[in-house]
Amino acid sequence: MSDLKPYQIISQKKIAERDSKIPAEWKITFDANEPCLLSLPETCGLLTERELEITGKYDGTGLLAEIAKGTYTALEVTTAFCKRTAIAQQAVNCCTEIFFDKALERAKELDTIFATTGKTVGPLHGLPISLKDTVNVAGVDSVIGVAAYAFKPEPKNSVVVDVLEDLGAIMYCKTNVPQSMMVPDTDNNVFGKTRNPLRKELSASGSSGGLAALVAMRGSLIGIGTDLGGSIRVPAYTHGLYAIKPSSGRIPYHNMKGFWSPGQDATGILCVNAPMAVSLRDIELVTREISLAEPWLRDPSCQYLPWIEPEPVQRPLAIGVISYDKEVRSLPPIARILEETVAKLKAAGHEIVEMELYKAEEISVNAVNNFQIDGAAYLQAACAETEEPLTEANLNGGLYPCDQGTLFDLLAYTHTRANLQEDWLHYWASSKKLTSTGKPVDALLLPVLSFPPRPDGVLIRSHFTRTFNNLDYPSIVLQAGKIDMTKDDVELPEPENALEKRVHETYAPGVRQRLDGFPIGLQLIGQRQMEPKLFQTANIVSKVL
Repeated sequence: MSDLKPYQIISQKKIAERDSKIPAEWKITFDANEPCLLSLPETCGLLTERELEITGKYDGTGLLAEIAKGTYTALEVTTAFCKRTAIAQQAVNCCTEIFFDKALERAKELDTIFATTGKTVGPLHGLPISLKDTVNVAGVDSVIGVAAYAFKPEPKNSVVVDVLEDLGAIMYCKTNVPQSMMVPDTDNNVFGKTRNPLRKELSASGSSGGLAALVAMRGSLIGIGTDLGGSIRVPAYTHGLYAIKPSSGRIPYHNMKGFWSPGQDATGILCVNAPMAVSLRDIELVTREISLAEPWLRDPSCQYLPWIEPEPVQRPLAIGVISYDKEVRSLPPIARILEETVAKLKAAGHEIVEMELYKAEEISVNAVNNFQIDGAAYLQAACAETEEPLTEANLNGGLYPCDQGTLFDLLAYTHTRANLQEDWLHYWASSKKLTSTGKPVDALLLPVLSFPPRPDGVLIRSHFTRTFNNLDYPSIVLQAGKIDMTKDDVELPEPENALEKRVHETYAPGVRQRLDGFPIGLQLIGQRQMEPKLFQTANIVSKVL
């Protein structure tokens, strides 16, 4: 008689199933204690020189151009990324579902069409795109870190998958998430923990941590994750990547797998599908092409948002800069990189306006109230089916368990949120009093977090991310600099509160040195549903950087 609980048996079977999808000839040996595993695909010997070129030389936009020219076939591109994903999975435990066989068959179909017609089927022809586990693929499980959902293949695709496939993209794997997806560490009782390939001791963060680890190892150049409180932006930040959290209604979200009661994904603060990639132009490409595909004609969650390119900017930008999240003063590397970015923008002739994270505390409280409305009843009921406990991350640093709210609570929270959104509309408009043109700022520039990527298991929140989920403003993560211990190894001031003390402990002398050279990104925020303008601004800022 086994002493294992049902969820543990399911975990063993699910891991065995996933691992069996990696061909024996693709298995590798490596030193798991290596602090950085980014070079493993180049050193392990599995990939050919041509496969290393395909997966390592280009961003997604550049690779698509080569496929369209006939430099590479969709089959060899897909094979290369499947093999590199197999390496990443063995190294950092980033994948939950592997369906390389389906991907290779689709690649052959695309090659036949290209050979017959001389044309690609769409702007993403032949490009493998990875998915967060919440994105449904017909015939494939969406476990989302809960054992009760294992071995129950989804009957149909999420709408975003249908749109991407129509554009020519190839789906080939899904990636790991935390249980509940409301904690910033990617760990669960089914697949276990995903490690950060850049630094072994740092968290892969979450909830799109598996996706970020895969993209960082270039097992994927572009992936689709989600964001409800920072779930795409924080992992992009902790892996040196680019990402956009769009406004709701921009990218299809219908028929996604969630841990909340059915219908909750369409009420309150809306989760969004969100691209992550190795370059700024890649996330712009995917966001633009999905919009141009008119997703509102097939997804009830999408709004009519045609992609309208803004007129060229004929004047310097006005950028509102926010440096304090109202809880924790930014640690030295973050403060320095923000200051240096501001100095570069000023030197390029752009105008800088000091602003604040207006009503951050009220917005944060309202966000948590919305997130906790069902009291995790649906999640805990699913866990109870297999005697699965909540993870330590959920119990120690997450939102659950908690008391369940009422319908009247939800209505009250929705009313408060609408008022906060109105307050922010007025606050943004009031910035015209601070600019030389008499017009409001074009965008906001601020940290993703007040602190560098944190150690694994140390859970720390920040108002810098979920504020803009509540407001439904689009946010782009741009790479802005690197930690430099010749500049950032400085004495910290006395902490002003318990949270700041905890943040300081992650940057203590003797600990901070392991962060030397780590990439740091910043957020650029636009107004609601103005993604085309935000990308225009981001491209100008990126050129300055």
